[in-house]
Parts: sequence; C-alpha cells; structure tokens
Amino acid sequence: MAGFEGADHVNSKGEALSPNQASAHWDQIEQDYRLLREFGIRTVRESVGWRNGAADLPDLRRLAAHAELAARMDMQVLWTIHHYGLPQGVDFFAPDFAARFAGFCEQVARCVARHTQWPAMFLPINEISFLSWAASATDWIHPYRASTDVRGFELKCRLVQAALRGCDAIWSVLPDARIVHTDPMIYITAAADASPELREEAQARSAQQYQAWDMLCGALEPGLGGAPHYLDVIGVNYYHNNQWEHPTDESLHWHLGHPRRRDPADMLEELCTRYRRPVFIAETGHVGEGRASWLDDIGSALQRCEQRGVPIEGVCLYPILDRHDWEDPRCWHRSGLWDLPDPERQPTRRELHLPFARRLRHWQSLLPATRHGRGLAPDPHDSSGESLMSAIVVFSHLRWDFVYQRPQHLLSRLARQFEVLFVEEPIPGAASPYLERIDAAPGVEVLRPHLPGAAPGFHDDHVPALRRLLAEHLERRSLRDHWLWFYTPMASPLAAGLAPVGIVYDCMDELSAFLHAPPELLQREAALFDAADLVFTGGASLYEAKKSRHPDVHCFPSSVDAAHFSRARAQGSPDAGEPRDAASPRLGFFGVIDERLDLALVGGLAEAHPDWSIVMVGPVVKIDPATLPKQPNIQWVGQRSYEELPELVAQWDVCLLPFALNESTRYISPTKTLEYLAADRPVVSTPVKDVARQYDGVVAIADGLPAFVAACERALGASPAEREAQKAVRAAVVAGTSWDATADAMRREMERVLAVKRAAHIAAPAQGTQAVS
Repeated sequence: MAGFEGADHVNSKGEALSPNQASAHWDQIEQDYRLLREFGIRTVRESVGWRNGAADLPDLRRLAAHAELAARMDMQVLWTIHHYGLPQGVDFFAPDFAARFAGFCEQVARCVARHTQWPAMFLPINEISFLSWAASATDWIHPYRASTDVRGFELKCRLVQAALRGCDAIWSVLPDARIVHTDPMIYITAAADASPELREEAQARSAQQYQAWDMLCGALEPGLGGAPHYLDVIGVNYYHNNQWEHPTDESLHWHLGHPRRRDPADMLEELCTRYRRPVFIAETGHVGEGRASWLDDIGSALQRCEQRGVPIEGVCLYPILDRHDWEDPRCWHRSGLWDLPDPERQPTRRELHLPFARRLRHWQSLLPATRHGRGLAPDPHDSSGESLMSAIVVFSHLRWDFVYQRPQHLLSRLARQFEVLFVEEPIPGAASPYLERIDAAPGVEVLRPHLPGAAPGFHDDHVPALRRLLAEHLERRSLRDHWLWFYTPMASPLAAGLAPVGIVYDCMDELSAFLHAPPELLQREAALFDAADLVFTGGASLYEAKKSRHPDVHCFPSSVDAAHFSRARAQGSPDAGEPRDAASPRLGFFGVIDERLDLALVGGLAEAHPDWSIVMVGPVVKIDPATLPKQPNIQWVGQRSYEELPELVAQWDVCLLPFALNESTRYISPTKTLEYLAADRPVVSTPVKDVARQYDGVVAIADGLPAFVAACERALGASPAEREAQKAVRAAVVAGTSWDATADAMRREMERVLAVKRAAHIAAPAQGTQAVS
C-alpha cells in the first residue's frame, strides 16, 4: 500500500502545514491513483485533516469527493482522522477534547459510509506515543508544552481516551469498520560499557513504545476505558532512525550496518506475540538514493518473518510522493517513489525514482501479499527493456568516490538495466566486521567493508569475513541471479561460494606493473582468466597482451561523455579552484598524480616558460608529495569533482598528457585523452603507445622535454585557420565513440554469453536421454 504525507500541524515557527496541498495531491488525486495502479497498488493511506475545518461543523465536501473517486477507481483507503493538527479553539488538555474529537469521527464516518464499497478502515489518531512526546518534549508540534515526562504521559492518556471515544463513534455508524492504531516501532539499547542502571533505563524506555497499545486494550490504565476489541489492527511505523543508544541518543546507524542494531524481524515477531492482533508496517521509507537499499532491508525482514511464520499483513510505502520538511517547507526530502523535481513552479509534475521502482517490483514478485495477488501491470516507465540479468557484483581496487573514470562511467550506465553492487577494497582497523553502504548513483550501491586487522586491500586475511558479509548482503537483497565483475584479480578468491550466472574481467590496467603491486597478483589473474566468461580490455595494448590468455577477449578502449565536456567550449567559464591571477597562457592536466607521470618533464616545462601557468589537478598517491616540482608557476590544486572538470579545462589553452615511459605506462589508454578532445582543446602527449597509435594526427606526440616544449609552443601559436581545422578533426574523433555505446556493447556480449549457457543447459538433458537410449 501507499501513504500520502498528511501531517497538518502547526510547526515551531507558527506555520500551518498542508503537505497534500503543497504536493498538489488533493488537486490531482485521480492521476496519482492511476500511477499507483501501474504498480498494482490499490490500498492507500490518506489524511482527512481535522485542522483544516471547523471543530464542530467541518466542511467535508472535499472528503466526500475523495471517497467517491476512490470508490469509482476501486481504491481502498485507510482514513487517518487526526494527523497531529488541531482546529482553532481545540485543546488536547481541555475537558471536552475527547467528546469533540468523537463528534468529528462520527461525521467523517457518515461521509465515508455514503461512498465506500470496500470495508471502511479508519485510523483515529496517528502515532499516539510519538504525538504525546513531540507535543510535550519538543517545539515541533502545537501546543509546545513544557518538557516533562509527567506531562507527556498525561497527554498520552488523553489521546488514548479520545481514540477510544472516536472508535465508538465510528462503529455507531459503520459497525463493520476496521480500526487501525499506529505508533513507531523502536529499539533503545544502552552503551556496551553501560552500568546495570542505564541498561534498565534503556529497556524501560524501549518498552514505552507499547504503552498506547496497552492502554487501548485495557492492559494499562484501565480507567481510561480500554478493552481488547479496541485494539483491532496494529500499524507500526519504522524508519532508519528508530534505533538508538541510551543515554547518548546516538543513532545505531542503519547504512553503516551497526552491529548492535536489532533485526526488525525480531521486533515484529515480538509485537505479534505480545498482542496476537493483525500487524502491518504502516509507514516506512527513506530519503535520496538510499530509498532502494532501505526497501531491500524491509523486504528481507519480511521474508524472515514469513519463514518464521510471523504474519505481517502488508507494508505501506510512506510517503509515496516526495514531502517537504516539517520545519522548513521549502526543503523537500526526495523521499517517495515519485519525486517532485520543481514543487514550487510545477507541483503536479511527478518523476519516478527508477532504482526504488525496480526494487519495489522485485519485492512484489517475492513477498506473498503480492505474489498471490491480482498481478502487476507492465511498467511503462521502465525503459530498460527485457534484461537477462538482475544484478552485477563488482570488485574494485578503486573507490567509487576517487577519480571518476572507466568503472564509474560504465557501471552507472549498466545500472539502467541491472542492480550494481560495487564492492570496494576493505578498510582495516575496525573493531568488528561490517559493511558501510552508500547509494552512490541511481542503481549503484557501494559496499565498503570495514574489517579488523591491518592487512591492506583484498588480502587473504580478509577473505573469510568478506565472504560472510557479502553472502549476508546478497541474501538480504534477495539477489540470486547475478554476474561477478572484476577490476582487480586480487578479489578473485571471493568468487568461491557464490553462484554467478557469469564472470567478467574488465582489465583496465596492467596492475602488476604498478608501484607496490602485490606479489600474488599475477597468480590470481591467471585464476581469474580460467574462471571468467568474458574479458574486456581498456585499450589496444592491453588487448594484444591478453588476447591469447582467454578465448573471449574484447577490446573496449576508453570512451567519453562528450556532452559533459562540451561545456568547456564556452570561454569565460567560472573559476573552479586555481588562483585567478595565474599567468597566461594556461596548460593543464587532470588525473591521478602517481608514478606514471614524468614529474621531471612537468618541472622542465615550467622552467622553459616561466610565463606559462601549469595547472595540475588530481590526488597525489603512492608517491611522496615532497618530490613534486616546486616551480612557482605550477599549481598543484588537488582532486576536483567530475562535475568541476569542464569548467577547469575551459580555462586551459593546452591539455597535457605528461606520462613517463616505463612499465606502469606501457599498457595505459588514458580516459582523459578523449575528454580533452571533447572539450575542444589541443592536446600534447608523450609517446604513450595507445595514445600515439589511436590519436596520431589529432594529439601532438612529443618525445623528450625539448620536443614537448616545442609541441606546446606550436599549439599555442596555431593560426585561426589551423585551429578551425583541428577543431573539426577533434569533433570527428569524439563523435565516433561514447560511454553509452560502449556500455551497451558490453551488455550485448554478456547477453550473448548467457544465451549460450542457457541453450547448453536446455540441450544437456536431451543429449543425456539420447545417450541412454
């Protein structure tokens, strides 16, 4: 089911909230319901909005039209009657609060009864426990009373009393109506070294989540009038921040896999055992790119409940449309299945969050509530086509947030068809093993292992813990059909124990030639060649070196996102970091600054022309920064983001490829070559084999310092006619390739291999039968 944000209280700034007006949901309910039906969702949570009408004689015309539309569209609605806000003149602590609320509940029930054809469902007061805390201990929600536990408990009792009266009023109109009572499902634990007293306090605070439900069924404060029949259906609201430590209030971070977090399946089982009533998750969701990963955690918890025989009736994705912040209505959370890209000017525009949509369909196909339901309509928003693979698990020696290069370009594009799990090298020194999870891009989840010990990289010492963490994560996400994709052979032992549909080795560098290469790398690469179904190489030289080692090797040289770097063609772009008073002309380089660069050449270039400014952009790795040339006209500006690069290049007159000629550069095919050309800048390079062979006549090739200086001088001194001719040549080269085309070609190779495997699997039984006969 899906929920539309309905919190209508007055915030700490005195602003009255109306999220369904801000999102234009009330203006286009029919269109929003049609979007939901495309996902097979026909049950929704909606808020009536007591605050928006008069307390005793409310205008229910909007509710009537809404209920009539829902009935016509065959949509079942759970109506939240009170969602934090109060009408003018109503006070939680007034003697007549419960009676006035019951009167409103009766009017709502009569209005709904005239239009509904489903069994009516109502939620009298949303989150009694949360509201009693927020309205007494914070300034978030009116009436902002003084922060005392006594006052909060008093408010909880008054809210329960009002909810009980509201139930009676609803049942007087609709005797068969189902009543839902929601509250947060939480877990509070004491610090690992806490005293026994603090441990008891943490347990007691955690148990307070049950107080409102206990009051409703008469187990606590029986004088309020509670009885078992009032606790009809229980809804639990569960978010990433529902678990924390006492007394620090420090979150047990979900995305970091905090080892002391409690399994939500255990929490749901405890709740079901305690009350023996129907239970469903009434609110759950996350923000930003984490939405899809959060749904995986919820889905896997529900699978564990199913395996244990714990009956969870359903899940409400909440909010289903993006919502604004309670305290700052101008800030939108990016938290729904649909985003609102421009809520101020185009509040009716909805933009589907594809990673979330894919995971939703995945779990709808697995969980029993949808697996045996009416089925799903085709997804008109899924432009990926019919994919043969569900996921790609990548093992990389490079971190995703390092220099943006081949892995990020390819995998962010392949993520349009597949779920991508990008496993980075472990970070040593953790107290206990855990996976840090980062939603790096749509469809790309980065897994960053934190492991005990001091061993670097994919060391043998880390393999057992890594295998366990990875297996648990794949099981949690229910990813069983997947490819393995290796950027480093050092991770090849991790393939053991997994059952991929295929293995890709994308060999982008000759890592064995790099500084500090592990001695066992070549041995592991040999094993990876034996296991791989496909081998891709990042350039022609690598292809020549590897083609005899595997029967299915393909050369996919570095490509380019031409549109991204074409922004550099506009002169006068804003400065992106280097000093504005740098001398002109400017010559620049971006990329990793390591043993592959000819630092003496860079220093010599600066000395030959003190009037030139040499701008070196990128992180310094594996070499001592003290060895960098220190001429005053060289600026070492550090790593910059991929987004910043076009603006940087726009200020350069010549782009440089000052690579050393050694074993570490023997096989390189620099991605930046095409990026420089797409930015329409002249390029000067040392005679790196792949650059000289692939870009002869487009890139100036210069061997040695004098030739390199002369090539830069010629580039700077080119006539207008020469510049125009070079511009046309550069454009023609760039037009011949793209990362989109490269990723698509790789995908087709993977599909070809998988089709052959499937054909062989189908043919095998037939061949076996023939042999027996």
